[in-house]
This record gives sequence, C-alpha cells and structure tokens, in this order.
Amino acid sequence: MARSVSRKGAKLIFFILIFLVVGKCMVNPYIYINHGLASKLAQLFSGDVNAELLYDAYFYIDIASVIVITTAIYMISLFVIVKLLK
Repeated sequence: MARSVSRKGAKLIFFILIFLVVGKCMVNPYIYINHGLASKLAQLFSGDVNAELLYDAYFYIDIASVIVITTAIYMISLFVIVKLLK
C-alpha cells in the first residue's frame, strides 16, 4: 500500500517538475498565439472582447499548450524508463 502511494507521489512530483521546466522554457505567449484566435476565444468565453479577456485567453491557451507538451514528455519518458528497467 505504502509502496504504491509513494510511486504515485513520485510520478506526480515528476510531472510537476516537467510542467515547471516546460512552462519556464516556453516563450512569451503573444509570440506564438495568433491574436485572432485569442480574440475568438475571449468572445466565446464571455461574449465580449476587451484587454482583460484577451489576457485571460492568452493565459488559457498558454496553459493548455504547456499541459499538452508536458503530458507528451511525461508519457514518453515513462515509456522509456519502463523499457529500460525491464
């Protein structure tokens, strides 16, 4: 029981570390996110487009992209670790 909890905790800490590294390495979201996409997302969320809602849209898109990249790196690294240990 304690062994499985510690493994799950280690995996969670590993995911969080990857998340922090990927988030720190990503450039400013205004560079790689299209303004039109952020505007349409702000319009979708609240029905209005202003500066605050655009900042929120950029933030949501940035967090979603970091989560997707982190998940891909996490899954690949766990696959490699399992293959190396067997």
